[in-house]
Amino acid sequence: MKTQIFYKIHIAVSAICLVFILGGCEDLINLEPRGQMTIEKAMSTLDGVEGAILGVYDRGRFVHGSDDYSMFKLCHSDLIKIGSNLTDQAPFNQFARLSGFDPTNTAVRDIWNGYYTGLARANKILDAVDALEINENDPSEVSRKNKVKGEALYFRAYFHKSLVERWENIVLSDHVFDDPNDRGTLAASEDVYALIVSDLNAAIPLLPDATPGNVGVVSKAVAMHLLSLVYMTLENFTDAAELAVAVINNPAYSLAPVDDIFGCDDQTSSEIIFSWQFYYGDNGNPQRCSVQLTPLYDRVDGVVRTFDQGGRPWARLHPSDYYWTLFEDNPDDLRLEAWHKRYWFYNDEPNLPAGVSIGDTVTPENVAGTSGFEIEDLIVPTVNKYWEDSTFTRAIGDAEGFRNIILWRVSEAYLTAAEAYLRAGQAGTGQQYLDAVRARANVPSIPLTLENLIDEHARELGLEGHRYAFLKRLGILRERVINYTTDWPAEVYRDYHVRWPIPQGFVDVAKVAQNEGYEAEASGE
Repeated sequence: MKTQIFYKIHIAVSAICLVFILGGCEDLINLEPRGQMTIEKAMSTLDGVEGAILGVYDRGRFVHGSDDYSMFKLCHSDLIKIGSNLTDQAPFNQFARLSGFDPTNTAVRDIWNGYYTGLARANKILDAVDALEINENDPSEVSRKNKVKGEALYFRAYFHKSLVERWENIVLSDHVFDDPNDRGTLAASEDVYALIVSDLNAAIPLLPDATPGNVGVVSKAVAMHLLSLVYMTLENFTDAAELAVAVINNPAYSLAPVDDIFGCDDQTSSEIIFSWQFYYGDNGNPQRCSVQLTPLYDRVDGVVRTFDQGGRPWARLHPSDYYWTLFEDNPDDLRLEAWHKRYWFYNDEPNLPAGVSIGDTVTPENVAGTSGFEIEDLIVPTVNKYWEDSTFTRAIGDAEGFRNIILWRVSEAYLTAAEAYLRAGQAGTGQQYLDAVRARANVPSIPLTLENLIDEHARELGLEGHRYAFLKRLGILRERVINYTTDWPAEVYRDYHVRWPIPQGFVDVAKVAQNEGYEAEASGE
């Protein structure tokens, strides 16, 4: 059964203050929310700050609610290629194709603004929480206060990491900006990472322990997992390994059977460290990921939409050719069957083409000439990790959905531990963590090398939104993009594309320098 832990926290006691917190201005960065006096009053109580933290969680999940950028984390890696229908979403198409991708792109603006709104909300809570008057002799009140402070610190780290990974040159948002005209100045990345590390180390002792199935609430283990990834970026491999192993050994988590992770029937798998929560009663905030990776199979004569065939298809993106080569040596890899849709079947009796029957597999040979579309757009194999059936009241024609979006799984901690030990000169210790991931997938052990880890990372976490940051951290992002895809050759994917343009509206108001390479686009040259 789907649990809605996030939405069931403090709803009754916080509805009024939440309205004001969620109503914050998002025009540029860190502007004060509307209803200032009401917010100040609400934030002076423990119930109020607990309600306000829901608005911070919302700024984490918001990216998955837009057609224009719900899948932005998948783009520009060696695992993805452009689908036939991406042109239906202009901002997404500009970004994904790097055609007209410039400082005026609205998706870039909205993601930047959304994360900074999250930072503003987190800072507002941090500014208020220490001043709260609670009964220090009441363990429950102390625990609640610590938890909300820990969550705010965690999210301040999460948003800063999300921003610095994409833009590199960002404003450090470490306090409430009292002056609405103060947009801050661009900070050195080492200062940003220093704050991230400090915030996570401060958050961990304040947060509650992880409990089985409680996948929508930030816990100590969630913060530890994020900190382990940050330490990998900073090449602090010893501490990264220690944290990753602590997450692996946490009794709330374990590697689950591969077919028990991404289904809709149970979204509290022991595999999941954290997932963004969506609730089918919250009709104003669906997620928009479920349809994006499904090819146009229902354009084939003799095939109609069903949930087991993929539901409504949008064909925005597809897995790259390189991605599929990763399974060629091990066709019995359990992940291949469980996490992918590779074949489609005829299921529409009145419209069957000649020579095929109900239940036959659609092939390039028997579909040719019957649909008016390119074959590769219709039956290209895909990843089904985001698919959603009718469990949460979704209809077959709906583009939106309400299944949770998994952010982190414990298998990533295993791969982090393997890499951290390898790069710390302890490959023998790291080998066991790589072996565990592969054994779960029913494939034999392979030597722990960086190249093998790069491939295993793709097999295990492919199209879950981690690849861009992983390759960028290793310093091989552009190399992999231009060598393993056909959409972004060297003349398209320039050196400067490994970072994003700063939104032009912010550059104009804050008078900061545009990221190198995007100055000409900003000026229209």
